[in-house]
Amino acid sequence: MVDKVLVGSRISALRKELGYSQAAFAEKLNVSPQAVSKWETGLALPDIEVLLNISWICKMSVNAILEGEDFINPPNGLDRGMAYISKYLVCPHCHKALAINSPKKQEKLSFSCEDGHKYDVIDGVIHFGSREIEGEYWSLWLRNYKHYLEEQRHPGNQRYWQGSPHYREVMWQHMKKLRPRIIVDMACGTGSGIKYMIERIDWPVTVIMADLSHRILKWNRVFFSDEWKNPYVDMVYMACDCAALPLADNCVDVVFSNGGFESMRVKMMEGFAEGYRVLKNSAHAVYNISAVEDHQSDNTKKWVELYTSLDPSCHSEKDKMHDISQWIDKCKPIGYEKNEATFIYGELPAPVGDVFPFDNEALQWMAEYVVVSQKLVASV
Repeated sequence: MVDKVLVGSRISALRKELGYSQAAFAEKLNVSPQAVSKWETGLALPDIEVLLNISWICKMSVNAILEGEDFINPPNGLDRGMAYISKYLVCPHCHKALAINSPKKQEKLSFSCEDGHKYDVIDGVIHFGSREIEGEYWSLWLRNYKHYLEEQRHPGNQRYWQGSPHYREVMWQHMKKLRPRIIVDMACGTGSGIKYMIERIDWPVTVIMADLSHRILKWNRVFFSDEWKNPYVDMVYMACDCAALPLADNCVDVVFSNGGFESMRVKMMEGFAEGYRVLKNSAHAVYNISAVEDHQSDNTKKWVELYTSLDPSCHSEKDKMHDISQWIDKCKPIGYEKNEATFIYGELPAPVGDVFPFDNEALQWMAEYVVVSQKLVASV
């Protein structure tokens, strides 16, 4: 028989170890402070769903909470998120399953396949040997971690906060409805988009941040561990090519992109198709996309003329100048038969002169949409 008093004392100890008051702990669990008080004084036990959430955020097994058994840590020193997704990792070269290598002496924790391809975990990031695009080492504009933190705390370009609601809120509403268990953030950069989601998530989830830049990912790991931690969220960091994700087919609940697909430039459509591959059947891609409003309007024609006259190193290819209906048409051959687009804001007025006005964030003149694309599998 479960001893309610002992269970309550364990819950109290776990809460205090995390630094939560009873009220704060109750808010995390979406229960009343009175409920937490009753558990901790042995007057009641949490419902099973709440108990599972306590288990998750406290990193303690249900048996350990109820019966006092020791909690078994993930093997080989892995954190829980990396241990959880390790069963889905595949070699990006030969596509065979990766296994965890226990580190010996001064060796690094690593993963390898049966063909001998090996990938070290460096600074908490699984490094699949990716390199930033030659001639465009975007991460170098952040000089050091202090500069990285300044950018994380900056509100960013106000253009992207337009719309009522703005696009991040629209994406969050979709995410909250889907309540995914595994999210992969494609070409995540500094994580400005997933940051908005992490702050609000109140269910157990593993977020995989994937990007070419190991340098940025190691700083993401520090930031999301120290300054933006959510006990419901386990974070995993993979330095890899998002056009060749080291993930098995059909293993992810949501593919998320906050400008990530567009940042992949010439590999944009490859990355979009790769997201489709790793999604589970009936799962969703949730992303924002820039589009022209009307190819026949003078405003659009002027913008396209100015934009495509730039040096090719400054912009994407001309075939990315799609309107939203053309974009939806591009989704369907990949397999996204069901696509829902939400208009956020329209194009900026075109400049009077013949000079393109932006030195960076070159797509900010375009209209913005949030799109949810569902992977549907035809019935046999």
